[in-house]
Amino acid sequence: METTLIPHHLAIAAAMIAATTFVHGVFVAAAASVYRAAKSNLRGFVRFLRDTVVLVLVVLWLMFAHAIEMGMWAGVYMHYDMFADWETAIYFSAASYTTLGFGDVLLPDEWRILSGATAANGLLLFGLSAAFLFDAAGQLHLGGNRN
Repeated sequence: METTLIPHHLAIAAAMIAATTFVHGVFVAAAASVYRAAKSNLRGFVRFLRDTVVLVLVVLWLMFAHAIEMGMWAGVYMHYDMFADWETAIYFSAASYTTLGFGDVLLPDEWRILSGATAANGLLLFGLSAAFLFDAAGQLHLGGNRN
């Protein structure tokens, strides 16, 4: 790869990491707002059901955010003609973003630095989701500690 392309590719990676982190921040902030609004002093089985539904909805909401972010990466791959079709771009994006990385589909050699950026981005944003869920579950006092 030409060394003149490296700063350009790193700039694309940085812009994508910033954009996907912003999107994820919006989703986490929205989930936190809904979670705060849903809190009440329920007891017993009704509380159990409410907590379970809230946790399921938050997980689905965050997975939707991840799907959008994978789609954003796929959009970059398509914009720069790295893949011939959207299916391959989305497949590669999901495999890289989740750090699964089968290796059956690869970026062109001159763009391969984006593979690592996609994986690092996904790792950090899944970590952010996990931290948010851990905090939310703790506030729900799963395991029996009642407010």
